[in-house]
Amino acid sequence: MTIRLTAPKKYDGLLNKIFAALLAVGVFTAFLLIPASGAFAQKVATLENITGTVEVMKEGKAKGRKGRDGMALFSKQIVKTGDGSMVDVRFIKGGVVRVTANTELALSKVSYDKNSFEVGIDLAAGKVFNVVNKLSGGSSYTVSTTTGTSGVKGTIYSAEINGQQTVFMVKEGKVEAANPDEPDETVLVTDLKKTTIASGGIPSEPVPLTPAEIAMFDILEDIRAQLKGDMQQEIRESVQEQLIAPDLGDFRP
Repeated sequence: MTIRLTAPKKYDGLLNKIFAALLAVGVFTAFLLIPASGAFAQKVATLENITGTVEVMKEGKAKGRKGRDGMALFSKQIVKTGDGSMVDVRFIKGGVVRVTANTELALSKVSYDKNSFEVGIDLAAGKVFNVVNKLSGGSSYTVSTTTGTSGVKGTIYSAEINGQQTVFMVKEGKVEAANPDEPDETVLVTDLKKTTIASGGIPSEPVPLTPAEIAMFDILEDIRAQLKGDMQQEIRESVQEQLIAPDLGDFRP
């Protein structure tokens, strides 16, 4: 003989709610058990101001996806532009790379946490302009090619592959440049100067930029204005938090 226990119909809605709550708790518990290191990839940047054809792909993959404004970027991804194309790569922690036509770059190593920000870009072809906010201690920003590497702490400069050589041009700030095969042979490139690194050679002594080369940086005025506005907003928010916090601490009901 089979005995079945049946709850009165008036409790059906309550039982359904209890079942849904238990299911939600089970899903949430399973989520917490997922290792943090492999749960989700960390978004490090977004694509903005796309003009023309832009493609995004994973390292080692022959095909990618069409880039679109607002697309999230992750470390180990590649960005390629076509003829007459341009796009901005805006990093979550500040700083922008303006990628010009017929350029290929890889976000070889990009990560950040509360206290630091690390950017490593491998430039395979073409030219990029970098607008880097002043970095805090423990943070780094480098652009590398097969013949040259550059490290900065906050500056405006370009990196370009021209045939078998790399050219770094600095509009503002300081860039330390070297050939990755000769890492100890470095030069410091300062405001309105450039260095050239040929395959198998060391960086040339910095020389002044020509008026035409200086004028090329005019395409960054919109980025600089936007970053300046972002920084001012962060300062205002920080000041506001400092003003509010003491009041909250002294509050008495």
